[in-house]
Amino acid sequence: MTRQWRRTRRAFVLLTPLVVLAAACANNSSDNAGSTSGTADLKGKKVTIFGPEVTDEAQALKAAFKPLEDRTGMNVEVTGDRSFEQQIGVRIQGGNPPDIAMFPQPGKVNDFKEDVKAMPSDLLATAKENFEAGYLDPVTIDGKVRAIPAKADLKSLVWYSPAAFKAAGYTVPTTWDDYNKLVDKIIADGKNAFCVGLGSDAATGWPYTDWVEDYMLRLKGPEFYDKWVKHEIPFNDPGVVEVGQTIDALWKKQGGVFGGAKNAVATPFADAGVPLLKGDCVLHRQGNFYAANWPKGTKLGKDGDVDAFYLPGSTQNPKVTLTGGIYATPLADRPEVMEVLRYIASPEFGNTRAQVTSGALSPNKKADPSKYRTPLEQDFVRILSSATPVRFDGSDMMPGEVGAKSFWSAAVDIANGDKTVQQAFTDVEATWPKK
Repeated sequence: MTRQWRRTRRAFVLLTPLVVLAAACANNSSDNAGSTSGTADLKGKKVTIFGPEVTDEAQALKAAFKPLEDRTGMNVEVTGDRSFEQQIGVRIQGGNPPDIAMFPQPGKVNDFKEDVKAMPSDLLATAKENFEAGYLDPVTIDGKVRAIPAKADLKSLVWYSPAAFKAAGYTVPTTWDDYNKLVDKIIADGKNAFCVGLGSDAATGWPYTDWVEDYMLRLKGPEFYDKWVKHEIPFNDPGVVEVGQTIDALWKKQGGVFGGAKNAVATPFADAGVPLLKGDCVLHRQGNFYAANWPKGTKLGKDGDVDAFYLPGSTQNPKVTLTGGIYATPLADRPEVMEVLRYIASPEFGNTRAQVTSGALSPNKKADPSKYRTPLEQDFVRILSSATPVRFDGSDMMPGEVGAKSFWSAAVDIANGDKTVQQAFTDVEATWPKK
């Protein structure tokens, strides 16, 4: 979501793209799903891409297009800006849009739907074949897919210490019931179950939104979740309040959160998981991108200092998964632009990008987990590829005054004990724009 660029996140360590690119190109010859017909017609053509990724991330994105450039002779130019949200509107309104915009918020695609170009039928068919519906639904406008998922964040994760688990006799839960029993067991053993941090400067409170979304998908199901996101049920509906109260009860319980819920408000998101390494808590519920925030030298994986497991789904939806991500959206309809989108929709794009950078997970069902450089990233991709149903971050699809403002404020008010869940969620409901 767009907030991922406002958050205080450390960048993933980037291997120099050209060091590994030769291997990536060699290994990708068999997984090319792009049609690339009439490559002679594409030689010398330029396609511009503009998004929120900058510096190393933008360089890695550029490197991921090298197989396409080598094959076609076209040039894919990648630029980025942390203020993408504002700048894309300026560029579109000023008559200088990029050929492809990388939107971190699917709601923004809808905001600019009059400027988004229609994609050809073969590209739409490829998108529907290669991506789970949960990735495409948020960018389906007037019955047609208007953007291609280019990058995914896996949010339904819980970080833990394998050594601490082994010492305490804990096992990784595989069901929602087992997960809750584990949390209860940790607290009963006199330990702190979770480390939580809500601090993120102007975006303080956003991690709470992911907790609500993940728990709602498991306690109420994806259909209820969809109605909540679309405001077909109010924010203070009894079912929504129940989800918030479940989290509040856990956070306020003795041993529920290291330092207590109030301390979570003052704890920066980027630092929140670090006490886990000292044994101050046992679990940290946070997305794959948190891998960048462990202290330098921390070994990740099953034999490392920290590992992560999938937050189990419910009995009805055992693989339900919360995601975020970035969408490649056409603002020009030239043949070379559509060819770049065909490439982005192919597993080759995801596989190539996996070999030139860390932290860039592919939402493509056909992406090859073995292409990722670490076992942990391979596990993340396997979770994504088997996830069903998938639901995009709900707050990212809500109006900005709700998903990026009053929802965050509610999190702070609830954690501080200034308001009950009922009161805080009623306040959020009052901020929902009137039609």
